[in-house]
Amino acid sequence: MSLEGWARAFDQRCILDDFKAFEAEISLAYGSMPGLNQSIPVLDPLETSLQPWGENRERENRCMQLLLEEQGKRLLQLAALHGLHSAVINAAWASTALPYSFRWIPALTSGWNQSAHSNHSRAGLWWNAKEQASDNSTQLDGAIDKRGVPATSTALAIAELEKLQRRFPNDPHRVLVAYLKGMAFATRWSGQPGYDKQLDEWLALYKVVSRMMVNTTLTDHQMDWVEVLSKWEKVNCAGKLSRNNFIEKHGLPAGVLTQFLPWWVGDELPCSALASYEVALPGSYASRWNSVHLSDEAELDSGSGSAASIANTEYSSYTVAYTCKLHEVKSGDTLWNISKRYPGTTPEWIAEINEITDYIRIGEVLCIPIQP
Repeated sequence: MSLEGWARAFDQRCILDDFKAFEAEISLAYGSMPGLNQSIPVLDPLETSLQPWGENRERENRCMQLLLEEQGKRLLQLAALHGLHSAVINAAWASTALPYSFRWIPALTSGWNQSAHSNHSRAGLWWNAKEQASDNSTQLDGAIDKRGVPATSTALAIAELEKLQRRFPNDPHRVLVAYLKGMAFATRWSGQPGYDKQLDEWLALYKVVSRMMVNTTLTDHQMDWVEVLSKWEKVNCAGKLSRNNFIEKHGLPAGVLTQFLPWWVGDELPCSALASYEVALPGSYASRWNSVHLSDEAELDSGSGSAASIANTEYSSYTVAYTCKLHEVKSGDTLWNISKRYPGTTPEWIAEINEITDYIRIGEVLCIPIQP
């Protein structure tokens, strides 16, 4: 991946719903350039081996510009997203002798995104290869892909890096390249700049990121994430989950399911499988999720599958006093102008029904209360 390609991919990661929810709660001090730490750690073996990729000053400057443009916005975002998974990574790293700077692999492969996929061959926070997961007896059965679980993804990555370190005991940069491009490529690779242009750019960016993450005054956002996640709502389950039911019947975007349940890759999921994971969603999404199961339960109680009974129970999670008309948020929409399109509603009522506490997003599907 080129430097500009990484920047585009990372910017796309930063508009996913988990990070947008975080930004709505926590100030990231955009517009304030991070300063240098007073105490700067020495280079570890991986960083030392990457020093030749800093000798091309033009390329090094491009890497710095990507991180520091807009007053260091991407660097601040990298630090914030690291806080989402730092507890899991720190706990796993305590039992390994791998150089510290290997832990920045997810920053450049997945953008700290546990739902990342690459042509179905690599997935998860650490961009784990499918064959690697299979070799370690990780569940990949068409319904569940446990590479989407951050702790599993981290354990797989450490196991692979340790195996590669045994293969290349004195070449940590070759270990990194083997992790990215396979052992066969790493074996024939020259180990010096000039062999592969895009790889050179990637390694130069890795060198810059690994230093910037420890050299600059970046906030540890681990506890901020704990606070934000504590406000999300746990989801209910009755019977069996159907991906199509969520998307087509209840307007829950497909990307939301992928982002918040990255380990669920099939069409259906029994509640017994969901119980193995603690799933919580931001309020508006949790309401739509839970409405699926309340309506399903109501249909079972009625014993009727008629269209009329479904219409009466489909959105019963909101209240029994009204049903919903779905409205997809478009560019330029506000709660005020949406309410004007639906007589009898108010901005406050729409906000209350959809549990909106900050702002609405393009593509979000709102319940517009329609009185019987």
